[in-house]
Amino acid sequence: MTRRSVSHSRAMSIAVLAVGMLLSAAGSARAGLLSVPEKYSPDRPWPVIISYQDNPDPELMRKTDYFLLHCGGQGTFATDATRANLRALAAKYNIDPLRICGTGFSRGGHELLAQTWQHPHWFAAIAPVCNDLRKEPKVLNVKYLVGTPTLLQHGNHDAFLKTGQRVFELMKQAGCDVQFATYVGGHTPSVPFKQDVTLLTKFFDGKRLDPWPREVLHLVEHKRYSRAFWVDAILAEDAADIGATYKVTAGKDNRIAVEANEKIATLILYLNDKLVDMAKPVTVVAGDKELYNGPPARPLKVKLRDPLTPYAWKEQTPLWEELAAIRKAAAEKEPRPTSQPDAAAPAPTTQPADDALTNPLAPVRRK
Repeated sequence: MTRRSVSHSRAMSIAVLAVGMLLSAAGSARAGLLSVPEKYSPDRPWPVIISYQDNPDPELMRKTDYFLLHCGGQGTFATDATRANLRALAAKYNIDPLRICGTGFSRGGHELLAQTWQHPHWFAAIAPVCNDLRKEPKVLNVKYLVGTPTLLQHGNHDAFLKTGQRVFELMKQAGCDVQFATYVGGHTPSVPFKQDVTLLTKFFDGKRLDPWPREVLHLVEHKRYSRAFWVDAILAEDAADIGATYKVTAGKDNRIAVEANEKIATLILYLNDKLVDMAKPVTVVAGDKELYNGPPARPLKVKLRDPLTPYAWKEQTPLWEELAAIRKAAAEKEPRPTSQPDAAAPAPTTQPADDALTNPLAPVRRK
């Protein structure tokens, strides 16, 4: 065999391996619903755990109060899988949109952290396991996880133990609600995923998303991630990894303070009575500068500067709000019995839910 043919063969082998890995990742990401609580009843809303790589044992999870979804992949694939699977789950089961929790092993823990700083209103709490997030500048983004209770878990011999400790220190210095724990083992999720899932569920128990925090701090890496809780933004330019940041605080006397870097052109505020007195005028300030004084419009757009490259801004509905609307529509359409679980939908343990990805429900717009 000639050197050229050997090189060609090696290249083909690498290509086949790469395709195989991609197909494996895609198949894993499409696993969807893995388990339903064995005591499930539609009488009350139930919490959900999403995993982005590897999974807590479905049979162990069935004995808890948590639904288990697998939404693997990376970047926008994982984002779309999360939305689609949750929409499909909400259409079928009585889930609590404010008690969505997340986990994931290794690169999946890394992905969970990224999804959380991109969508800070998604998760009530997260627990990455042996996350491999370590490279700058991305690792510095964890300081924006101030609104999400976080448990960082690593094996005490994990190759990423030191980098995990750095993630913890960065979050702690930023004032995040973060804990760090180790278990006996290396770079493996076997202890919290296969042996004792209560290491996850005990942390998640009682955690509930607050949709209306009085202070919102957000990093916008791309226009698709501009929304955080009750604040959205129009960027100064349409670019990837733009590094736009804003901080908005609803204070006393209907006064809202905003801070934003030069990458933010306009802030959009979705106000309500939980944040301000909607019957009185609202004042929006940036430092000593008054940006707005008048009625609390819904939404209230506050211009900071002219954009460098204008683009068509698209309103984004928070995921919890979409899920709540889906739940309401499903309950009205198909009333559930009060004493028995849904007999037409037996609780699966390992069956994939590909229909959740191929037929996702459309988002519900804010009225």
